[in-house]
Amino acid sequence: MKATLLSVVFVTAFFAATPAGAQIEKQIIARERASIEAWQKKDKAFYEDYLADDATYYGPRNPYLDIEPKVNFLPKFEMYADQYKYLDFTMYNPRVQVYGDVAILTYNEGVTLSIAGKVSNYTGKVTSVYVKQGGTWREVHGHETINAGAE
Repeated sequence: MKATLLSVVFVTAFFAATPAGAQIEKQIIARERASIEAWQKKDKAFYEDYLADDATYYGPRNPYLDIEPKVNFLPKFEMYADQYKYLDFTMYNPRVQVYGDVAILTYNEGVTLSIAGKVSNYTGKVTSVYVKQGGTWREVHGHETINAGAE
């Protein structure tokens, strides 16, 4: 088990250091940033392509796991985009780990958000898991946590 784990760590570290690994890292970070920009622009079409059909999400204010985005999220996209408006977003310390057709992005965030007209500033931690499907990186899981005392 230990040798297998070391092999995975070595292969992952080697791949991330290659030009192909660096290119994937850029693609994943750009895709994440584009998701925020698409939210700001209320670009539902972006999210239809961005999310995997079986995507799941833990939001910072929702104790439950959101599932089936094509059924539970996308039909209400405009309502959510009107209610939660990004005023500012900053990504800090992004790190991408690539495992074949799966990439994990972790980072710290600084957010200014208007929630139903009330402005909220906070910092938090984000994990986004991407899977490559049909040549496109799609988010299959997201998890955002607000830092304690950050609001």
